[in-house]
Amino acid sequence: MKKLLIAAILLSTCWLAKAQTNTLMAAAPTELDWKANPTLHTVDTAYAKEAAVIVYDARMHQYLPDEKQGVIIKSLSHRVIRVNNEKGVEMYNKIYIPVSYGATFDVIKARVITPSGKVVPLPADKILDEEDEGRLYKKFALEGVEVGSEIEYYVLQKKGPNFFGIEVFQAAAPVQQAVFRLAIPQYLQFTVKGYNGFEVFKDTIIEEERIVNGIGKNIPVLEDEKYAQPSAYSRYVQYKLSYNLSKDKDVRMFTWNQLAKNVHENYTKLEDKEAKAIAGFLKKTNLDPNVPEEAKIIALEDYLKTNISINEEGIGEDAELIEKIVKTKVASNDGFRRFFAACLNQLDIGYQIVFPSKRNEIPLDEKVENFRMVDELLFFFPATGKYLDPTSISYRYPYFSPLWAATTGLYLQNVSVGTMKTAYAAFKAIPIEKYSNSQHNTEVKMKLNESLDSVLLHGKQIFMGLSAANIRPAYHFLPKDKQEDFTKDLMQSISKSKEISNMKVHNSAMTDASTNKPLILEADMSSAELLEQAGKKILVKLGEVIGPQEQMYQEKPRQLPISIDYPHILDRLIEFELPAGYTVKNIDDLKINITDGKDGGEGTMGFISSYELKGNKLLVKVHEYYKEIGYPLSEFEAFRKVINAAADFNKIVLVLEKQ
Repeated sequence: MKKLLIAAILLSTCWLAKAQTNTLMAAAPTELDWKANPTLHTVDTAYAKEAAVIVYDARMHQYLPDEKQGVIIKSLSHRVIRVNNEKGVEMYNKIYIPVSYGATFDVIKARVITPSGKVVPLPADKILDEEDEGRLYKKFALEGVEVGSEIEYYVLQKKGPNFFGIEVFQAAAPVQQAVFRLAIPQYLQFTVKGYNGFEVFKDTIIEEERIVNGIGKNIPVLEDEKYAQPSAYSRYVQYKLSYNLSKDKDVRMFTWNQLAKNVHENYTKLEDKEAKAIAGFLKKTNLDPNVPEEAKIIALEDYLKTNISINEEGIGEDAELIEKIVKTKVASNDGFRRFFAACLNQLDIGYQIVFPSKRNEIPLDEKVENFRMVDELLFFFPATGKYLDPTSISYRYPYFSPLWAATTGLYLQNVSVGTMKTAYAAFKAIPIEKYSNSQHNTEVKMKLNESLDSVLLHGKQIFMGLSAANIRPAYHFLPKDKQEDFTKDLMQSISKSKEISNMKVHNSAMTDASTNKPLILEADMSSAELLEQAGKKILVKLGEVIGPQEQMYQEKPRQLPISIDYPHILDRLIEFELPAGYTVKNIDDLKINITDGKDGGEGTMGFISSYELKGNKLLVKVHEYYKEIGYPLSEFEAFRKVINAAADFNKIVLVLEKQ
C-alpha cells in the first residue's frame, strides 16, 4: 500500500520545473530566530502547578525546487519549554528528534537557560543517533537543567518530496503558544485545515511565495482518562497539495477518487504470470466451488492465513510478488493483501476495499485527501454485509479490530464504464457488531469442602464474538504447554487459586468465529483464598468469582466522552451450595440495580444482580451490559456508577452463620 501511494505521488510532480528562488525562512516568524542573548519567557500563572509548560512550539515546512529530486522540503521545528519541578526536568532533559526517511539535518541546536540567566549550550558531539523499534532518532541529553529553567531547541531538516502532512500540537505538557506555517511556491495551492480549535488563516502571497499560517493558544493536556480515545480530540493541522495553478487550475490533485482508481487497478490487474500462479495455487486449496459464497470466503481466509506467513515488512522485494509468494509461502502485508484480492477475483467473489478510520487515532477527513492517513484496509463483501481483515492473524471473518468499527470509512466502490472497470471513493459508516454478539460469561458451581476450610468450584468461562476474538488465537498459535498455562491464567480469575484440574477447551478453532460458536473453557478448582473464618462465622468471598473489576475515581473533571472497545454483555451465573445448618446473614447485599434508566427500562448500560434461594442452593444472576460503543460526556456519571457497581459486587463477602 505504501509503495503504491508513493508511486501516485511521484507521478504528479511535473510542476517542479518552475523556478523558485526565495531564501529559506524568508517569511518565517521572527520568533524562529535563534536569539544570541536569550532571556526567560513570561509564562501564564495558570500553569504554575504544571510539571512543565511548552512556552512556544513552532513548525514550518517550506517547499523548494531541487535539480536532483525535483523538490525538497525544509522543515523547521523550534521549541521552548519551561520546567517547573523535578518531574518536568525528568520529562524534558532528554530530547528525541524523529528522523524522516532519507532526511538530512542542516541545523540542530539546543541550550538551557537557567533561572539566573546562564546559558548552557549543547555541544555538537553530544547529539547521538539512536534506533528504537525500527525508527531513527537524533537524541541528546541536556546539561544544567534545573527547576525553573527553559529548554530551547531548534532543528532544520531537509527531506524529499511529500505532499501530505499532519502536525499534532497536543503534548504531555500544556502548550502556551503553537505556530504552524506552510510556505510553497505561489502557483501551488494546498488544502490546510486546523482541528479542535487550532486556527488556520487564509493564505497570503509574499514575494511569489504562498504562505499559510496557523496558531493555537493555551492547548491543555488531554489527561490519560479511562475509557477514552483522545487522538480525535487533539489539536492538529492536516495539509495536502490540491492545485497547480500554473497548469490545470481547475483540476484538483490527489483526490480520493484518484486514490480509489489507483488502488483498484493495483488490486485487480494482474500480469499473465501472476494470474497463472494464482490459478495454480487455488487448485491446491481444494475449495469446494459449489458451496455458498460466504463459505468460500471463510475457507479461503483460513487456508491463506494457515499456509502463508505474513511478515509485516516481508523479506525483500519477493514478498510483494504473487508468483514468489506462491513459491515461498511468505508475504509482506502489501503482498498478502494483493494476493488475497487476486484469489477473490479469480473465485468471482464480489468485494470492496475499505480504508477505515480508527477510533484510537486521528480519523480520515473526507474534505482533506491526506493519503498519509490511509494505512490498513478491510475487504467488505456486499453479498453478506460483512468485513474481513486480510492481514490480521488474530481476527477472522466477520470480525476485525473493533477500534476500526463505528467509524466512517473510505469505500472503494466498484463501477464499470463500458468495458473498463474502475472504482470511485465514497465515505460511509463502518458498523460494529451488535452488543449481544460479543459476550464474556461465567458459570460457576461452588460449595465448601467437608472440613469447611476451602471452596470447591467447577467453573466455565464462555467467550463469544469480539470477546472470543481476543482469546481464540492463543489456541491456534501457542504451543500446547503454553496453551495450558494460558487457560490456567484465565480460570484463576474465578478461583484466585492455582489449584486447577480437569481443564477443557471447546470450540477453539479459528473458523468457529464465523458462526460465533462460543469458546468455552472449563475446569475444576479448589480455593482456600475465597474463604475466611471469623469465629463461628464463615466468610465467603463470592463477589471475587466474577474476576477483577475496574473502579473509577474522578478527582479532576472529565474531559472526554466515554469510548469502549466494543458493545458487549457479561452474564454471570453462580450456584452456591450452602453447608448444612448455615444461613447467609447479609444475603440482600447481592441485590444491585444500576442502569442509565433510559426509556424506563434497563436502558443502554447497566449492572443488575439478583438472587434466589432454593433450599440450601443460592442462585446468583448478574447481568452487566453496554449496548453502545460510547457515551457522551453528559452520561459519564451514569457510566461510572455502572462500572463501580461491578467493583462493588466484586467486594461482596457473604457471612455464613450456624443456625
